[in-house]
Amino acid sequence: MHVLDTLKERGFFAQVTFEEDLYMAMEREPMTFYAGFDPTADSLHIGHCIPVYAMAHLQQAGHRPIALCGGGTAMVGDPSGKTELRQLLTKENIANNIKSIQKQLAHFLDFGEGKAIMLNNGDWLLDLNYVDFLREIGALFSVNRMLAAECYKRRLEAGLTFLEFNYMLMQSYDFLCLFKRYNCRLQLGGDDQWSNILAGADLIRRKEREEAFALPAS
Repeated sequence: MHVLDTLKERGFFAQVTFEEDLYMAMEREPMTFYAGFDPTADSLHIGHCIPVYAMAHLQQAGHRPIALCGGGTAMVGDPSGKTELRQLLTKENIANNIKSIQKQLAHFLDFGEGKAIMLNNGDWLLDLNYVDFLREIGALFSVNRMLAAECYKRRLEAGLTFLEFNYMLMQSYDFLCLFKRYNCRLQLGGDDQWSNILAGADLIRRKEREEAFALPAS
């Protein structure tokens, strides 16, 4: 049985982009994929279970996981599902949380040589030149489409800060960086991340003219 059929049978994902193309791409060769974990606490929570289990299934089927800790995105805070601005963490808090989360992920994924990869998006996000980033990435995003995304709708009612508004661009840029560096073509995540994941896959198609896929969990 194809690993995507296994995930679907077990209810591990809610929707998928270009499903037939993804099936064929995974049959041609092992696929590098990733899921992001913003270190807003010193432990994973129940909402991470399905994406982590899905990563484990995909790895067992011969595909390569990237566990991306959000040392950069945690400095901004994901507005998805929130009615108010997340508490802003210090760099020290974030670094300690990352260490704890990395230890937990090692119980589910094999990080041996040539296996899963553990990365921190702070390595490329924290030193970005903001004007260059806006010209290269921001110019490709429609504000109208962003405001229609589910991750922003709820926050708009309470007041969406410009700080949080940057989150989708940053997560999309993560996907683009991982594609360029590791040929990562698939992003997993919670269903609340659908708009952000879709934006990242679309950014790769627009910038690189290559296939990229979104697979949010149920």
